[in-house]
Amino acid sequence: LARVVFAGNSLMLKEHFRCVSPIIEFSNRTFYEGEIRPLRTPRRSERLDPPLIDVIVKGGYRKGDVNEPEARAIVAEVKAILADPLFAGRTIGVVTLMGNAQAPFIDKLMREHIQPKDFIERRISVGAPPAFQGRERDIMLLSMVLQPGDHGASNQSQIEQRFNVAASRARDRMILFRSIEEGSVNPASLTAKLISH
Repeated sequence: LARVVFAGNSLMLKEHFRCVSPIIEFSNRTFYEGEIRPLRTPRRSERLDPPLIDVIVKGGYRKGDVNEPEARAIVAEVKAILADPLFAGRTIGVVTLMGNAQAPFIDKLMREHIQPKDFIERRISVGAPPAFQGRERDIMLLSMVLQPGDHGASNQSQIEQRFNVAASRARDRMILFRSIEEGSVNPASLTAKLISH
Protein backbone atom coordinates (compact mmCIF):
# COMPACT_ATOMS: atom_id res chain seq x y z
CA LEU A 1 0.00 0.00 0.00
CA ALA A 2 2.83 2.40 0.88
CA ARG A 3 4.50 1.66 -2.48
CA VAL A 4 1.28 2.70 -4.28
CA VAL A 5 0.49 5.77 -2.17
CA PHE A 6 4.07 7.06 -2.10
CA ALA A 7 5.21 5.79 -5.50
CA GLY A 8 8.60 7.24 -6.37
CA ASN A 9 9.07 8.70 -2.88
CA SER A 10 10.51 5.74 -1.00
CA LEU A 11 13.85 5.94 0.76
CA MET A 12 15.84 2.78 1.42
CA LEU A 13 17.69 2.62 4.72
CA LYS A 14 21.14 1.40 3.70
CA GLU A 15 23.15 1.50 6.93
CA HIS A 16 22.99 -1.79 8.82
CA PHE A 17 24.07 -2.10 12.46
CA ARG A 18 22.63 -5.47 13.59
CA CYS A 19 24.73 -8.23 11.99
CA VAL A 20 28.42 -8.59 11.39
CA SER A 21 29.24 -8.21 7.70
CA PRO A 22 29.52 -11.92 6.73
CA ILE A 23 26.02 -12.59 8.08
CA ILE A 24 24.16 -9.69 6.43
CA GLU A 25 25.98 -10.25 3.14
CA PHE A 26 23.49 -12.97 2.09
CA SER A 27 20.54 -10.58 2.33
CA ASN A 28 22.58 -7.73 0.89
CA ARG A 29 23.50 -9.69 -2.21
CA THR A 30 20.23 -11.60 -2.64
CA PHE A 31 17.60 -8.97 -1.80
CA TYR A 32 19.21 -5.50 -1.78
CA GLU A 33 21.46 -5.52 -4.86
CA GLY A 34 24.52 -4.89 -2.70
CA GLU A 35 23.27 -1.52 -1.45
CA ILE A 36 23.40 -2.33 2.27
CA ARG A 37 26.40 -0.90 4.13
CA PRO A 38 27.24 -3.15 7.10
CA LEU A 39 28.52 -0.86 9.85
CA ARG A 40 28.60 -3.11 12.90
CA THR A 41 32.09 -3.76 14.20
CA PRO A 42 31.84 -6.05 17.22
CA ARG A 43 34.04 -5.54 20.24
CA ARG A 44 36.73 -8.17 20.72
CA SER A 45 34.60 -9.77 23.46
CA GLU A 46 31.62 -10.05 21.08
CA ARG A 47 33.39 -11.56 18.07
CA LEU A 48 32.66 -15.17 17.21
CA ASP A 49 34.83 -16.75 14.56
CA PRO A 50 33.63 -18.08 12.27
CA PRO A 51 30.40 -16.07 12.09
CA LEU A 52 28.85 -18.60 9.65
CA ILE A 53 28.63 -22.32 10.38
CA ASP A 54 27.11 -24.97 8.13
CA VAL A 55 25.92 -28.21 9.75
CA ILE A 56 24.86 -31.14 7.57
CA VAL A 57 22.52 -33.45 9.47
CA LYS A 58 23.18 -36.94 8.16
CA GLY A 59 20.01 -38.99 7.73
CA GLY A 60 17.74 -35.98 8.12
CA TYR A 61 14.20 -36.60 6.89
CA ARG A 62 10.89 -34.83 6.90
CA LYS A 63 7.50 -36.01 8.17
CA GLY A 64 5.08 -33.34 7.04
CA ASP A 65 6.83 -30.10 8.00
CA VAL A 66 8.90 -31.64 10.80
CA ASN A 67 12.52 -32.75 10.36
CA GLU A 68 13.15 -34.50 13.68
CA PRO A 69 16.88 -35.21 13.16
CA GLU A 70 17.48 -31.50 12.45
CA ALA A 71 15.44 -30.55 15.52
CA ARG A 72 17.46 -32.89 17.75
CA ALA A 73 20.75 -31.62 16.30
CA ILE A 74 19.68 -28.05 17.06
CA VAL A 75 18.72 -28.88 20.66
CA ALA A 76 22.09 -30.63 21.13
CA GLU A 77 23.88 -27.53 19.78
CA VAL A 78 21.94 -25.19 22.07
CA LYS A 79 22.86 -27.39 25.05
CA ALA A 80 26.52 -27.26 23.99
CA ILE A 81 26.36 -23.45 23.68
CA LEU A 82 24.84 -23.17 27.16
CA ALA A 83 27.57 -25.39 28.63
CA ASP A 84 30.48 -23.53 27.00
CA PRO A 85 31.92 -20.57 28.99
CA LEU A 86 32.96 -18.97 25.68
CA PHE A 87 29.27 -18.25 25.03
CA ALA A 88 28.38 -17.02 28.52
CA GLY A 89 25.57 -14.49 28.37
CA ARG A 90 24.95 -14.89 24.62
CA THR A 91 21.32 -14.73 23.54
CA ILE A 92 20.01 -17.56 21.36
CA GLY A 93 17.32 -17.88 18.72
CA VAL A 94 16.10 -20.74 16.54
CA VAL A 95 14.28 -20.00 13.30
CA THR A 96 12.73 -22.44 10.83
CA LEU A 97 12.78 -21.82 7.09
CA MET A 98 9.82 -23.95 6.01
CA GLY A 99 6.29 -24.58 7.22
CA ASN A 100 4.84 -23.92 10.66
CA ALA A 101 5.28 -27.27 12.44
CA GLN A 102 9.08 -27.42 12.91
CA ALA A 103 9.29 -24.45 15.28
CA PRO A 104 6.78 -25.79 17.86
CA PHE A 105 8.42 -29.21 17.63
CA ILE A 106 11.87 -27.73 18.38
CA ASP A 107 10.43 -25.58 21.16
CA LYS A 108 8.84 -28.66 22.79
CA LEU A 109 12.15 -30.57 22.60
CA MET A 110 14.07 -27.61 24.02
CA ARG A 111 11.73 -27.31 26.98
CA GLU A 112 12.24 -31.01 27.72
CA HIS A 113 16.05 -30.65 27.75
CA ILE A 114 16.82 -27.07 28.79
CA GLN A 115 16.19 -25.39 32.13
CA PRO A 116 13.57 -22.59 32.29
CA LYS A 117 16.21 -20.26 33.80
CA ASP A 118 18.31 -20.66 30.65
CA PHE A 119 15.31 -19.70 28.51
CA ILE A 120 14.99 -16.50 30.51
CA GLU A 121 18.68 -15.63 30.97
CA ARG A 122 19.61 -16.32 27.33
CA ARG A 123 16.34 -14.97 25.89
CA ILE A 124 15.94 -18.27 24.01
CA SER A 125 13.26 -17.97 21.37
CA VAL A 126 12.07 -20.45 18.74
CA GLY A 127 9.80 -19.59 15.82
CA ALA A 128 9.14 -19.12 12.14
CA PRO A 129 10.65 -15.97 10.56
CA PRO A 130 7.62 -13.72 11.19
CA ALA A 131 8.12 -14.27 14.95
CA PHE A 132 11.59 -12.69 14.64
CA GLN A 133 10.61 -9.63 12.60
CA GLY A 134 12.24 -6.67 14.36
CA ARG A 135 14.11 -8.95 16.80
CA GLU A 136 17.68 -10.24 17.03
CA ARG A 137 19.83 -12.68 18.98
CA ASP A 138 23.61 -13.02 19.35
CA ILE A 139 23.48 -16.56 17.94
CA MET A 140 20.80 -17.79 15.54
CA LEU A 141 20.32 -21.42 14.55
CA LEU A 142 18.41 -21.95 11.28
CA SER A 143 16.56 -25.17 10.48
CA MET A 144 16.19 -25.68 6.72
CA VAL A 145 13.68 -28.55 7.31
CA LEU A 146 13.96 -29.91 3.73
CA GLN A 147 14.96 -33.54 3.14
CA PRO A 148 16.87 -35.14 0.26
CA GLY A 149 14.69 -35.11 -2.85
CA ASP A 150 12.84 -31.91 -1.91
CA HIS A 151 12.88 -28.91 -4.23
CA GLY A 152 14.60 -25.74 -3.05
CA ALA A 153 12.54 -22.77 -1.88
CA SER A 154 11.02 -20.77 -4.73
CA ASN A 155 11.81 -17.13 -5.31
CA GLN A 156 8.31 -15.86 -4.48
CA SER A 157 8.11 -12.61 -2.53
CA GLN A 158 6.59 -14.29 0.55
CA ILE A 159 9.38 -16.90 0.62
CA GLU A 160 12.00 -14.22 -0.03
CA GLN A 161 10.71 -12.27 2.98
CA ARG A 162 10.92 -15.41 5.10
CA PHE A 163 14.54 -16.09 4.09
CA ASN A 164 15.54 -12.43 4.41
CA VAL A 165 14.23 -12.19 7.98
CA ALA A 166 15.66 -15.58 9.01
CA ALA A 167 19.13 -14.86 7.64
CA SER A 168 19.43 -11.39 9.16
CA ARG A 169 18.57 -11.91 12.85
CA ALA A 170 21.98 -13.09 14.11
CA ARG A 171 24.33 -10.46 15.49
CA ASP A 172 27.49 -12.56 15.77
CA ARG A 173 26.94 -16.13 14.56
CA MET A 174 24.47 -17.88 12.25
CA ILE A 175 24.41 -21.69 12.21
CA LEU A 176 22.56 -23.40 9.35
CA PHE A 177 21.27 -26.94 9.94
CA ARG A 178 20.38 -28.80 6.75
CA SER A 179 19.67 -32.33 5.60
CA ILE A 180 20.20 -31.70 1.87
CA GLU A 181 23.23 -31.12 -0.33
CA GLU A 182 23.64 -27.87 -2.21
CA GLY A 183 23.93 -29.66 -5.56
CA SER A 184 20.59 -31.44 -5.09
CA VAL A 185 18.49 -28.28 -5.53
CA ASN A 186 18.12 -25.72 -8.29
CA PRO A 187 21.14 -23.36 -8.05
CA ALA A 188 18.81 -20.39 -8.61
CA SER A 189 16.65 -21.32 -5.59
CA LEU A 190 16.92 -19.43 -2.32
CA THR A 191 17.82 -22.72 -0.65
CA ALA A 192 20.91 -23.19 -2.84
CA LYS A 193 21.89 -19.53 -2.47
CA LEU A 194 21.72 -19.72 1.33
CA ILE A 195 23.71 -22.96 1.46
CA SER A 196 26.30 -21.48 -0.90
CA HIS A 197 26.59 -18.40 1.30
